[in-house]
Amino acid sequence: MNVSRIAASSPKLCCGPGGRVSPHLWTQTHRSAATHRITSQVPHGNRNCIARDSVNEKGELETPAGFVRAEPIRIERISFGSILTPVGLGLLTYGFGAFFQLLPGGDVSSLLLIYGFPISLLGFALSYAQLRPVPCFSQPEALQIRESQATDIQNQLRDDVTRFRYGDEQHLDEALSRIFRFGQAKGLPRRFCPILVAVREEVRDGQYTLVLDFETKEGMEDEEWTSRKEKIQSFFGPGIVVELTPRQGGQEVALITDGSGAGREGGEKKDVLPPLMPGMKPRQQ
Repeated sequence: MNVSRIAASSPKLCCGPGGRVSPHLWTQTHRSAATHRITSQVPHGNRNCIARDSVNEKGELETPAGFVRAEPIRIERISFGSILTPVGLGLLTYGFGAFFQLLPGGDVSSLLLIYGFPISLLGFALSYAQLRPVPCFSQPEALQIRESQATDIQNQLRDDVTRFRYGDEQHLDEALSRIFRFGQAKGLPRRFCPILVAVREEVRDGQYTLVLDFETKEGMEDEEWTSRKEKIQSFFGPGIVVELTPRQGGQEVALITDGSGAGREGGEKKDVLPPLMPGMKPRQQ
């Protein structure tokens, strides 16, 4: 790639001696361009759409105006890899130091090494296989009616995508595979699998609504969603009505309770999502 030619064509890039582009300025410019692309995907007419340029330094979506982050602290929302890895490495480090008499405790050094190695190995494995939770943004009004209106499947969906998972490529992978039939007849190629980036709890016409915000791959048409609307509704039902809202670069799937009370407290049960770990049985409502 001719860096000098790129620098000449872009007024935002400044060149150093010899016509070389400053790495810092190159990174800054590409970061600004990426932010511009993300921002341009936000439809101006959707008042509840989350602005894609509202990201913090960690690259995470910030809480939009009118919403709150109300996920309770649970063990499933803690990364086991981030806990086991430093514990294992600490045991290994102290064990080696004690073994070579650089630190006190030589009589227990072998024990520290025996436990430190598998703990750190397990921590590395879990960190590699973990799938981070997606953010859940909630309107205060939706939190007030969640317990009285939300269906069992809506609660399960919200709980499953807002915690760490292990061994899965992405959230709702099994559900999306059943809806879009990836790699099967009359289905979609696997490369078009949408990615869940956030969920929202809203109130629409007085009904509790869970919105699944997906990013879609380039080349996937909106018709692929609208043609499967009834299938999505029957899959995540009963007791909900589905509304599809396309946005540039993505699709929002709103699961709105229909007020019938169906799908609550031991109603119809389905295998909606994959098991917690590979090899386990699918979870039931």
